[in-house]
Amino acid sequence: MIKDLLQQCGVTSPDLLATLHGAVLFLFAVLVAWIAHLIAKKVLARIVIGIAGKTSARWDDLLFDKRFFNRLASLVIPIAFNITAEATNYHPAAFIAKVVDVWIVLAVAMLVTALLEGANRVYKSYPVSRDKPIKVFIQVFNIFLYCTAAIIIIGIFTGKEISALLTGLAAFAAVLMLVFKDSILGLVAGIQLSANNMARIGDWIVMPSCGADGEVLEITLTTVKVQNWDKTITTIPTYRLVSDAFTNWRGMEESRGRRVKRSVNIDVRSVHYLDEREIEVLRQSALLKDYIEKKLADLDAFNATQGNLLDARRLTNIGTFREYMESWLARDPDINLEMTHMVRQLQPGPTGIPLEIYCFSARQQWVEYERVQADIFDHLYAVMDLFNLQAFQYPGNVVPAEE
Repeated sequence: MIKDLLQQCGVTSPDLLATLHGAVLFLFAVLVAWIAHLIAKKVLARIVIGIAGKTSARWDDLLFDKRFFNRLASLVIPIAFNITAEATNYHPAAFIAKVVDVWIVLAVAMLVTALLEGANRVYKSYPVSRDKPIKVFIQVFNIFLYCTAAIIIIGIFTGKEISALLTGLAAFAAVLMLVFKDSILGLVAGIQLSANNMARIGDWIVMPSCGADGEVLEITLTTVKVQNWDKTITTIPTYRLVSDAFTNWRGMEESRGRRVKRSVNIDVRSVHYLDEREIEVLRQSALLKDYIEKKLADLDAFNATQGNLLDARRLTNIGTFREYMESWLARDPDINLEMTHMVRQLQPGPTGIPLEIYCFSARQQWVEYERVQADIFDHLYAVMDLFNLQAFQYPGNVVPAEE
């Protein structure tokens, strides 16, 4: 029909007639492909997104987005072109046919990538995604997908079988391993992180070697993004989390307490036996009354068997103070008493006797935890004077020697 119209227009040369006939069919196929592209991108996208928005489920809203329909429309173009060419008995040139085939391969790969990204968005909407992220595995699949697409494209242009290409590529395996070294290490590390539950999105990790101290935002094939507490972002190679040491605070967050472990140095010269007046003052405390009375009874029974004052046992201000702080911690509602809590002496040194508070705050949030810790030591420093104890500190005109 088109040839008849061209002949009526005065085209009589067979070669020119064939060329114009092919050009018209090519333009017609391109036009049909472009119309199909617009229908898929505009009309079909609105229909599917509209239907997904009306359903009660959220997965369809997350699975299909504009990127998916853009890539679907890109796939429609070569398919519509081939269908139109076949329907009109048009045989495109070999180069055009190869370009269309390559277009289909790339469009399919990009469409599958968009579907996987949508599946990842759906998966991330469930709580299990915090423990077992799948983005690493999706990225690995994408690498194999695009490598396969590249091999197919090479086969299309060279006309060789895929098996022959794979045989040739085997010789470049060592080179490919060097090129994709970080990706391969990241894949292995990602599997280890997931299998051993070493780190997951939302965990607070500390990795001094990489300057990271904050919350894990993303775990990918090659990198782990950590948002530090100063709101900066640290990017760590995934394999570094397996090869290097880091601290994960998840155990603390999942427990019912956050550890307080801080000490105050007592001046050795302020340690002494309690006299009668001091005992009577301290006995007025509800926290110490039972302890002092029981302790005095035990000491009197022991000292009755001793004939020398040097061998007698007596109450000390530091021991009574330690007992007082233990009782005070036991009554603090912000301390988790189901976890270890104690007040202990550490090895004395040039700066005095370290008296350590070891307990777990029931409040784990950072600001509240710091407030609980500060309250403990505010009270400790204030009440210490009632026991006639002095905290050790260097005089203002003395510079401590460097260790």
